[in-house]
Amino acid sequence: MTGDSEMRNNTSSASDATNGGSGGGTIDVEHYRKLVKQFCDMRRYQTALFWAEKVCCLSQNDPKDVYCQAQCMFLLKEYHRAAHTIRYHKLEKTHIPCYNLLLECLYEAKEYNEAIVVINTVDIEYLASSLINQPLDGGGMDGPSLLFGEEGCKNEILASISFLKGKIYEAMDNRGLAMDYYVQALHKSVYCYEALEALVQHEMLMAWEEKELMQHLPLEHQSSESDAKFIKKLYETKLKKYYESIGPNTNAEETPIGNMSTLKSIKELNDKIQMTRNSDASIHKNVLPKFMTPTQNQILSPANKVLEDLKIPPFSLQVSLTRASSLINDSQRSHMETPNRNRSKDSADSPTSILLSTSMQRIQKSTDVMAAEAEKHFYDCDYKKSFKLLNELLKIDPYHDGARTVQIGCLAEFGDYNKLFYVAHKLVDRYPDKAISWYAVGCYYDMIGKSDPARRYLSKATSLDRLYGPAWLAYGHSFAKENEHDQAMAAYFKATQLMRGCHLPLLYIGVECGLVKNLELAEKFFYQAMSIAPLDVFVLHELGVIKYEYEFYESAEEVFRTTADIVTNRAKQNKEEVSARWEPLFNNLGHCCRKNKKYKEALEYHQYALLLNPNTPQTLTDIGFVYALMGNLEEAITYFHKSLALNRDCIVTSTILKTCIEDLMDDESIIDEIYGKQAWDSYSAHKIPKAPNQFPTIEEEDSPSVKFTGMKLKFDDEDISTNSDNIDPNVIMDMSMDI
Repeated sequence: MTGDSEMRNNTSSASDATNGGSGGGTIDVEHYRKLVKQFCDMRRYQTALFWAEKVCCLSQNDPKDVYCQAQCMFLLKEYHRAAHTIRYHKLEKTHIPCYNLLLECLYEAKEYNEAIVVINTVDIEYLASSLINQPLDGGGMDGPSLLFGEEGCKNEILASISFLKGKIYEAMDNRGLAMDYYVQALHKSVYCYEALEALVQHEMLMAWEEKELMQHLPLEHQSSESDAKFIKKLYETKLKKYYESIGPNTNAEETPIGNMSTLKSIKELNDKIQMTRNSDASIHKNVLPKFMTPTQNQILSPANKVLEDLKIPPFSLQVSLTRASSLINDSQRSHMETPNRNRSKDSADSPTSILLSTSMQRIQKSTDVMAAEAEKHFYDCDYKKSFKLLNELLKIDPYHDGARTVQIGCLAEFGDYNKLFYVAHKLVDRYPDKAISWYAVGCYYDMIGKSDPARRYLSKATSLDRLYGPAWLAYGHSFAKENEHDQAMAAYFKATQLMRGCHLPLLYIGVECGLVKNLELAEKFFYQAMSIAPLDVFVLHELGVIKYEYEFYESAEEVFRTTADIVTNRAKQNKEEVSARWEPLFNNLGHCCRKNKKYKEALEYHQYALLLNPNTPQTLTDIGFVYALMGNLEEAITYFHKSLALNRDCIVTSTILKTCIEDLMDDESIIDEIYGKQAWDSYSAHKIPKAPNQFPTIEEEDSPSVKFTGMKLKFDDEDISTNSDNIDPNVIMDMSMDI
C-alpha cells in the first residue's frame, strides 16, 4: 500500500508539473493578449499592464509581448520604466517597434542625450532592410496592429522613427537636423501629418520651400490619384497664409492688388531688394552719420549677427530632399510602393467610397480647414470675417489650439479685453500646463497696460513651450511699448531663431532699429522680411517710413501708394470699408505728397485719414499745415484750433498757429476788414517791415520733430495716448495667477 501511494503521488506531481500545477488543462496565451488589447482600448491601462506582464512570463519574454508591456507603461506615463524594460531585453537593436517606442519614451522623459546615443548606436536603415522580404511581426494585437500589421504600415513606423528623431534634435536646438528628419518622415509616409505640422507651425521653412516640398512629396507612390489630390489639398491649407506669388504669370485679379501697375511696382521693388541685400553700400552716406550714435556698433552687434546668420541658412531643402530620395532608392522603394497606390480600382465599388468632388466639399467643414481659413483672413487684416469663422469653429471644438491662437490675436486687435479675460481664465482652468493658456493671460495684461504681470505670464508660456513663437513676439511687444529697445530686440532675436520662415520677427526688429535711429539695419531687416512676405502691407509701410527718414520722399511716396493700393483693394474684395487702423498710412502718404509739393493730393490723403479716424488732433494739425502752405491761412487756423481743442498741450500746433495768426494779421486785406482802410493807412506809415521768408520756416518746423513709432509717422515728439490710457480702471478685472 505504501508503495502504491508513493507511486500515485509521484505520478500526480509529474502531471501537476506538466500542466502548470492546475491539475490539468492548458492556458491560451493569445486569449490574454487579446485581453490586454481590450483593456487598453477601454483605457484601463493599469489592468492591461498587470496582464501584459503575465503574458511576458508565459511567452518567456517574446519581443512582441515585451513591446506590449512597455507600451502599457508608456500609456501610464512611466517613461523611464518602459525604456528600461526595452533596454533590459536589448530589443532596441533587433525589434523596430521597440526602437520606436524607446525613442518616444526617452523624448517624453526629456532624456535627450540618451536618445541621441540610441540614435547614433543603432543604424535603423540597416535594421529596416530586413523589412524588404519579411513582414514585421506585429505581435500582441490581433489583426492589423497599431503600428505594423500589414505591408502598408511599414512606411508609418519608419516615418514615426524619423519624426521622433526630428523632435529630439529640435529639443536639443539642432534645428537643421530636425528639419532634415521631418522631411524624411514625410517622404517615408505622406500620411505623417505631425512632420508637416512641425515644419509649418514652427515656421521652419520659407514659403517657397513649403511649396517645393509639396511638389516633391511621393504622393503617386504611396496613394491613389484621388487620394493624392485629396492629401495635397489638405496639406496646402496648412502652408503660409500671408504669402502671395509675384511671379511673371501672376494674375492681378487673384491677388489683393487691383492693377498691374502696382504689381509692377512691387516686382521692381523686390528686384531692388535682391540687389540691396547683397550690398553694404545702400545707405545715403550724407544722411546716415547724423543718425549714428557713438556706441551703436556695440549695442546692435546681435542684430548684425542675425543678419549674417540669415545669409547662411542652417538648412537646405534641396539637400534634404535629395537625401530622402536616396534613402528610398537604397531600399529599392520596397517600402514606398504600398497597397494604397492601386487601391482606387478596388475601392471604386466599395460602399464606403465617396466621390472626390463630394469629399472636397465635405472637408470644408473640418475644424482644421476652418482654422486655416480663419488664419488666412487674419493675415489679410480681415479680422471680422476671421472672428466670425472662429466662432463657428469653436462651437464644434472649443479648445482647438490653432483656432484659439488666432482668436486671441483677433481679440487683441478689437481691444476686447473683457472677452480675452474670459478666454484666458477658461484656458488656464482647463489646460494649466499649456503655453497658449498663459500666453492668453499675458496678452490680457499687456492689453490693459500692466507690463510686469504680462511679462511674467508670457515668460511662463515660453518656459512651458520654448518653441511657441507667438509668446516670444508678445514678450518683445511688452518691452517695446515702454521703449525698452534692447530687451525687446532680445526677445525678437529669439523668435527669429525659432521662426525661420516667418517675417514678423524681422519686421519688429527693423521697427526697433528705426526707433533707435539705426536706419541701415532697419532697412536691411525690412528687406529680409519682404523676401519672405513680398506683399505684406505692414512691412511695406515700415519700409516707406525708413525711406521718409532718409529724406527719399519720392521713393517713400511710391511705397506708401503701393501699400494704400493693396489695402483699399483688399477692402473692396471683402466688401468692407478700409479699417481705421490704416489712418497712419494715409497720413504718411499725405506727408510725402506735402514734401514733394503735391499739396492738393496731400490734403486729400489727410482728409481721408480724418474720415477713417475722426477727431484725431494730429491729423487736424496735418490738414492745417497743408492749408498754411497753400496760403489758405484762415482754413489753417480753423484746423489748428480744432486740434488744440482736442490736445491743448501740443507745442508744435501752438507754434504754427501763432505764426499763421501773425502772417494773417500782416495781410492788408484783413486789416482793412477789421479797422477800415483809413486807419490802416495811418498805421502802415509807422509799421515795422516784416522779416523776409518768415512763414516758409514753418515747413522746416516739422522736419526735426517728426517721430516714427511703429505704425505712426508722428508730427511732433509727444506720445500719442494708447487705448489703455482711456480704459476705466474700475472695469478692468485682475487675474491672480500663481506661477
